Amino acid sequence: MNLANFDFWSLEALNLFKLRAAYGESGGFPPFGSKYTSFSPFNIGGNPGLIVALQRGNENIKQERQKELEAGIDIALFQNKVVFEATAYNKTVSDLILIQNVPASSGFTTQVVNGGELRNRGIELALSTTPFETPSFKWDSRTSYWINRSEITELNVPAFPLGAFGSTLGTFFIEEGKSATQIVGIKEGEEGPVKLGDATPDFQMNFHNFFTIKQNLTFSFLLHWKQGGDNINLTQLLTDLGGTSFDYDDDEDGDGTTNAAERINQLGVSAEPFVQDASYLRLREIGMYYSLPVPLLQTAFGNTVRQIRIGVSGNNLFTFTGYDSYDPEVSNFGGNGLSTGVDVTPFPNSRRYFFHFSIGF
Repeated sequence: MNLANFDFWSLEALNLFKLRAAYGESGGFPPFGSKYTSFSPFNIGGNPGLIVALQRGNENIKQERQKELEAGIDIALFQNKVVFEATAYNKTVSDLILIQNVPASSGFTTQVVNGGELRNRGIELALSTTPFETPSFKWDSRTSYWINRSEITELNVPAFPLGAFGSTLGTFFIEEGKSATQIVGIKEGEEGPVKLGDATPDFQMNFHNFFTIKQNLTFSFLLHWKQGGDNINLTQLLTDLGGTSFDYDDDEDGDGTTNAAERINQLGVSAEPFVQDASYLRLREIGMYYSLPVPLLQTAFGNTVRQIRIGVSGNNLFTFTGYDSYDPEVSNFGGNGLSTGVDVTPFPNSRRYFFHFSIGF
C-alpha cells in the first residue's frame, strides 16, 4: 500500500511511501546423500546385491521446516529519481536433518536424525538513483548492501565438525549458540580446537550503473564487494609442500626463515595460517550495447522489425584481493551454505566474453 496515493498525503516530493510485511513457511530439502533406510545397493564380489550399510535408517525422520518473517519500507523521491528500499528478515529452519553417531554395539556407526534449529537474521538495503538525465544522456545507478548472521539455536546431538579436513587444518563446527559458519582449529598455546574465523562476510555490496547515450548506446558495469569472511586456504599449503608457492623464497619478517617454511612449520601445531581473510572487490560484469534507431529500422524493414540490438560484454574480468590463492570465491564442498570457502586447488572463476545480437518483431 502506497500511502502517497491517499488524499491526506501532502509531501509532493515524496511520491512513494510503502510499508510491507510477509510471512511464509515451506518444507526444506534434505542434505545431499542423506539416507533414511538401512539398505543400500553394493557389489559383492563383483555381483549385485544388498548388504546392511553402516548408517542406520530412521523411519521417523521429518522434513525440515523453514519459517520466515520479513518487513520493509520503500521510499521514492522526485518521481522515482531516488528510491530507497530496506528489508529486515528473520528465518528459522527447524527439524534440521543431521548425522548422529550411534554406539558401535548397535551394529551401525551413524544415523540420520532431526537434531536442531538454525536461525538466520539479516538486513538488505538498496538505493536506486538517476543522478543525471538530459534528452541525450542518462545515468542510472543502484547500490545494494546486505548482511546475514546465523546461529544454531538448538542442537540435540553433540557438537560436530562439518565439511573440511579436521581441526589440524581448520574445520567448520556446528555448535549450539554459535554461528553456523564458524571455523575452528588447533592453535598454539590453546587446549583443544578454538574459533579461528567465520566464513560469513561482515557485509556485501553491489554497485550497478547504466549510462545511456542518445537512447541508443548503453554502457553498464557491476562491481561486487565482499568484506570479511574467511576461507580455509589449503591450496597455499599444498603449493608450499610442493615448493611452488608464489612467495616460497620470500622472508617478509626477515628472521631467516622463508614464508613457506614458516607456514609448513605450523602444520600440526596451529591451523591459523590456513584460515585467511577472503575479502575482494570484483568487476562482476561490464558491457556495451547499441540499439539501432527506430527510423532506420522502419526505413529498412517497415513495421516488421521492432528492435535490433548488438553488444559485447564480459564477466569476472578483474578481481582485487589480498587473498593468497587463485580465487577468493571458492567452495570445495559445493553450495550447501554451511561449509563453503574451503580452497583445495580450485579452478578459478572464468573470465568470459560475449557477443550479443537480438532482434524483436
